[in-house]
Amino acid sequence: MTDKAVDSMETQQPNRRLVALVHDVHVRANIEQAAQTLGDEIEFAPTATDIDVVAYLVARQPPLILVHLRVPDWRAFVLAAKTSPATRKLPVLAFGPADPPALLKQAQFAGCDGIISEGDFEADVAGHIQHYARPDERAELARQAQLPLPALAHEAIEQFNQREFFEQHELFETLWRAEPGPVRQMYQGLLQVGVAYLQIQRGNYIGARKLFQRARQYLSVLPEVCQGVDIRQFNADTAAAEVELDRLGPNRIGEFSAVLFKTIKQI
Repeated sequence: MTDKAVDSMETQQPNRRLVALVHDVHVRANIEQAAQTLGDEIEFAPTATDIDVVAYLVARQPPLILVHLRVPDWRAFVLAAKTSPATRKLPVLAFGPADPPALLKQAQFAGCDGIISEGDFEADVAGHIQHYARPDERAELARQAQLPLPALAHEAIEQFNQREFFEQHELFETLWRAEPGPVRQMYQGLLQVGVAYLQIQRGNYIGARKLFQRARQYLSVLPEVCQGVDIRQFNADTAAAEVELDRLGPNRIGEFSAVLFKTIKQI
């Protein structure tokens, strides 16, 4: 692909979408204005009682979650996000009344990455979003996705496809630790699915489920083809394996068919 084509892909990237657990109409309006100024979009989340918080966040992968501590069930929302391997790395910025101060302390204990008063937040909404949101790596990921797959990754994929799931882990770990760019997420995601399969072979239901969840946060942000790897097909195969694992449950994990250990395909 030419540099011009890659530039075109970068300019066509959709706006990032933040998620906000905010009910107050005035605060919502301020957040919408700030997001528009930054070129982002904002989605106001339902309460934790109305949704599966983890599934909701995994599907959106927001660069930042804003939480207003005046929302009654904010604790349930934050705890769900911060205790799941699939979402705990998503940054959460909480804001609320400075009095009582214990409320802001509770947000810290719940796992929020940033906690500020309402006054401070509304004084510079855009600035706080910029400070706490994940860096926008989409353009760089699009560029790296067009590069050839490293030789060590070819070797790791060969091991994965031969069901040498322990061995592939070591090679992919070497790759992602050495790679500073966002394509490292592919190496992390492939690695973790392979280790999930290893845990299924060992009869470790809980371990396998956690690894599938962790893999989602990396694989869900990748393009359909990344460095020649068919990510779209890999995600579909992984989802089918996870569904079957959930269907069998911990007591029947020994019935899991190895046929579902699909190979990593390259295009």
